[in-house]
Amino acid sequence: MATQSNSPPPPPPSTGVTSHSSSPPLKRTRKASRLRLLATRPVGAERPLVYVDPVTSKADGPHSKKFRTYLGIVARDKVDVTYENWKHVPITQKDLIWEDIQAEFDIPEASDLRTKKKILQTVGERWRQFKSDLTSKWALAADKDSVDDTVCKMYGISKEKWTQFCQSRRDPSWENVRKKAQAVQKQNTAPHVMSRGGYEYLEKKLMDEKRKKKLEEATQSGSTDTVIDPPSPIKRHVKWKLARTKKTGDMTSEAAKEIADKIDALEEQASQGSFVTHGRHDILTAAIGRPEHPGRVRAVGAGITIKQYFGSASRTSSIAPEYLQQLTQQIKDQLEDSITEKVTRRLMLSLSQMQSQGLALPPEPDVGPSAARVSTKESCVDPSGNDLDTGDSYKCGLYIEEYPSRLVALGRVYEGSTTIHNIPLLHDQVKVSVEEIRDVDAPIPVPTKEVKVVGQTLNTFLAWPTHLVKRLSEQGAVRPAKPADRPDDEVDDPLYLMTLTIPQLFLKPLQVMWDATLFGLFNENFPLYIKHEDLSEIAHGGQCLSISVIQLWILHMTETSMRAGNIDVYGFLEPQSIQRSGQSQFESENYIKNWMQNSKRDVYLGAYLNGAHWQMVVILPKENVVIWFCSLHNKPDNYLKGIINRSVLFFNIFALALVR
Repeated sequence: MATQSNSPPPPPPSTGVTSHSSSPPLKRTRKASRLRLLATRPVGAERPLVYVDPVTSKADGPHSKKFRTYLGIVARDKVDVTYENWKHVPITQKDLIWEDIQAEFDIPEASDLRTKKKILQTVGERWRQFKSDLTSKWALAADKDSVDDTVCKMYGISKEKWTQFCQSRRDPSWENVRKKAQAVQKQNTAPHVMSRGGYEYLEKKLMDEKRKKKLEEATQSGSTDTVIDPPSPIKRHVKWKLARTKKTGDMTSEAAKEIADKIDALEEQASQGSFVTHGRHDILTAAIGRPEHPGRVRAVGAGITIKQYFGSASRTSSIAPEYLQQLTQQIKDQLEDSITEKVTRRLMLSLSQMQSQGLALPPEPDVGPSAARVSTKESCVDPSGNDLDTGDSYKCGLYIEEYPSRLVALGRVYEGSTTIHNIPLLHDQVKVSVEEIRDVDAPIPVPTKEVKVVGQTLNTFLAWPTHLVKRLSEQGAVRPAKPADRPDDEVDDPLYLMTLTIPQLFLKPLQVMWDATLFGLFNENFPLYIKHEDLSEIAHGGQCLSISVIQLWILHMTETSMRAGNIDVYGFLEPQSIQRSGQSQFESENYIKNWMQNSKRDVYLGAYLNGAHWQMVVILPKENVVIWFCSLHNKPDNYLKGIINRSVLFFNIFALALVR
C-alpha cells in the first residue's frame, strides 16, 4: 500500500514569479500538473480503472489521459534529477514507483511482468523529458540567481540537488553529447506540430471525427439502427501528413510539402492499381524514400515495433525496384535451368532404353523433347479406327493438365504404337487421334508447328501424355487407359506447383476480391493481394504467415461453411480487426461485440498473432465458453483475453435483456 507521503506534493502557494529589478521578466510557462483530485481520493474509494497493453504500454479507457499525466508526475516527483541516466536509478526505487502507481490506479494487466516493465520504461522517458525541459528552460538560463529560487520552489528540488544538476549540464563531456543530439535533430527536415499526446491523440481525434460523420450520415438517411459500424483505421500516411499540417493549411517545411505531394500521387496510383503496397513498402515508405528504422514505425506512435505493425515479413519486401527486377530474372533463369536439366535427364533415359531394346535412334530434334518432334500435317487417320502399324486401338478421353484435369476431346489411343512418322515416342507418351472435340480453344499438351489447340486436331495423329489419356468403358466411366509411370514426386506435389507461380507474383500480385461484409465490416470493400512473399512463407513451412494468407484462409473457410449449409452456425472474425496493431483495444472490442450481436452465430473462430506466432480462438458466446488453440502451448494473450471476456459478457447481458 502506498503511504500518504507517496502522493504528489501540493502546488506552491505563490501564483506567479517576479524577477529581480535588474533582470528582464521570466517567460510565462505551463505550471506543473498535480492531479489534486487523484491525490485527495478518500481512503478505500474505488481506484480509476485503466487497461494497459503489456506490449506497447498504451493505456485505454476513460481514465487513460489521467494515467499518462500521473506517470509524468511520478517521474518528476519520485526520481532524483542528479542520476546520470535511468539505468542508474536503483531497482528498489523503481519498485516503490510501481507500487505507488498500482495504489492509485486499478490495472487488470498488472500481473503480467511485461506491463510493469513497459510502464516503468514510460516513467523513464517522462523523467528524461523532464530533465531536458529543466536544461533548456532553466539550467542554461542567463539569470541564474532568479532561476534557482523559481525552480526549487516550483518543482520541490533542493538547492543542493539543483546546483549539482546545473554543474553536470555545464560539464564539457555533457556539452559534446548535447551537440551531437542537436546535430541529429537538425536532420529532421519535416518536423511535426502535434501536441504532447502525439500520434495516439491524433488518431483518437480522427476516429472520433469519423464516428461523428457516420452518425450524422445515419441520421440524415433516416436509419433506425442503434449500432453504428466502427470506422476503418486511419492509415499512417494520412496521420503523417496531418501531423505536419499547420492550422493555416501549410506544411511545416518544404521537405514535408514535397513528401506530402508524393503521398497524394501514390494514393492516386494505388486507387488505379498502378501502385501496390507489399510488406513494409507502403505509401509512406515509398514517399519518404527510406525504409523503416528497426526501433520504431513512423506515424504510428511510441511502443509499436515493425514486427508488431507489419507482422513477420521476408527481407525482400522493401527492396529497390531495380534489384527486384534483377532478382526476378535470376529466379526465372534458375527455374529454366532446373527444368532443362530434368527434361534432358528424361530424354537421355529414353534414348538409353531405346538403345538397349535395339531400336533405331531418332535424328536430332529441332525442338525440345516436351513438344512433338515431327510435323503432323496430312497425318490422316484410317476411317476404320485401326492403326496401320498395330491394328490395335480403343476409344479414350483426352485431358489437359489443370487442377483438376479437364476433358477437351474424345478419340482413340494406339497402345502398340511407339512412333509417329518413324519418330519414337517418349516413355510417358502415347499415340492418339482426335474424333470429337469438346473445347476448340484448349491448348494441347504436346503442340507442333501446325497444331497448337484442340480445334486443329480433328482426324490427326498426336503424341499425348499417358497420364492424361483415360479409357471410356461401355458405361461411360472414366479410368486410366493403362498403368502409367508414376510422375516425379515434386511434379505431383501441389506445393511445388504453387512455387512455380512465385516469379509471376514478383511483378504483379494476385488480386482476390475481399467481401468484408461476411465478417461484420459493413462499409469495407477492398481487394486482397497475395504477393510472392506470401507463397514463399507457405512453401518454407517454418515462417510466420502474413495476415493476407490468413485472410484468404478465413475467406475459404467461410465459403466452405456456406456450401455445407452451416452459415448460421459458424462465424469468422476478420483477422486485422482483432490485432493489437492498427486499431485500439476499444475498436477491437466494439467490432467483436457488434459482429456477435448482429450475426448471432453459435461458434466464432478467429486467428490472432501473438509474438510472431498465429493462434486460434474459438468463441461459443451462447455457452459462455472460449477455447484457445496454440501449437506452442502458450497462454492466452491478456490483450485479446480481456477483449473477448468483455465481449462475451456484453453478448450474454444483451441476450438476457431481450428475453426479459
